[in-house]
Amino acid sequence: MFSLTQKIVPFSVFISLLLSGCSSGPDGVRRSGEYSFYDSTQSFIALTDTRRSGAVVDKGVFYPKNTFAYTYRYCSDNPRQAAKDIAEYQALAKRVCDTNSGQLISQASGTWCVLAANTPNEQPLFSAKITSTALWADLCLDGPFVTLRLNENTQASQSQWYESAQVLGYEPYSPLRELAPGTAITQAINQPASPATAPWGDESQYIYSHIGTTVCLYDHPHQTNLGHTYRGQVFSVNDGLVKVSVKEKFKGDIRTAPMREKVNWHRTSYITAPANSWFVCS
Repeated sequence: MFSLTQKIVPFSVFISLLLSGCSSGPDGVRRSGEYSFYDSTQSFIALTDTRRSGAVVDKGVFYPKNTFAYTYRYCSDNPRQAAKDIAEYQALAKRVCDTNSGQLISQASGTWCVLAANTPNEQPLFSAKITSTALWADLCLDGPFVTLRLNENTQASQSQWYESAQVLGYEPYSPLRELAPGTAITQAINQPASPATAPWGDESQYIYSHIGTTVCLYDHPHQTNLGHTYRGQVFSVNDGLVKVSVKEKFKGDIRTAPMREKVNWHRTSYITAPANSWFVCS
């Protein structure tokens, strides 16, 4: 990816509460009478004290993050409850997608609800992902962290949302597209689209044109449960690549971790990676 130098009520009781309507203008992605998965997620969170005790952890500043992305994390009561919450949230995603006459497809970035699935007219409505991890279990008294992540916008035009969904990991239909197994919805969060093919957003453009900006990169190697975040300042740019003078390394993804835990790192080392691999941080 880069080069390195040196608690719960029965599901059937609350499902009707979760489908909160949200319509948009005539040029929006949705038609009047369809439902927002973001609204349903808010109702899902509000149903128990355990879920309400969490926090929004995606605090992205640049478009399309602040418009389309939402990530929420809370401490579950115990591993069994976390597993139950995951199953309920997955069922909720399917229910909302079905209500919108959509179909769920699994991609590397998560499960997407789309219209006209697997046809040239396919259009994404939203993506949903829920996972649990014991990585930060020392900060949760009874159970692991549960993380909900969704990408959706019911107000943007179809073309704007279509383009932004790709930045957020949606892979458009093509005869050669390979969908992930259905179990992909439970894979680790924050796996970005491949930097080699993902289009740039405003954030990437900003990073590429501002030498000295403090940026971070999250690396989660395959076959491992723990990733790391590297932080430093943009040193130089060339041919779509950004070279960063990295001076700090943290355990996990600092965008979703409850605290920043440093690990040993060189006094200064350089990491070169595509511009869209980096994100602005502080």
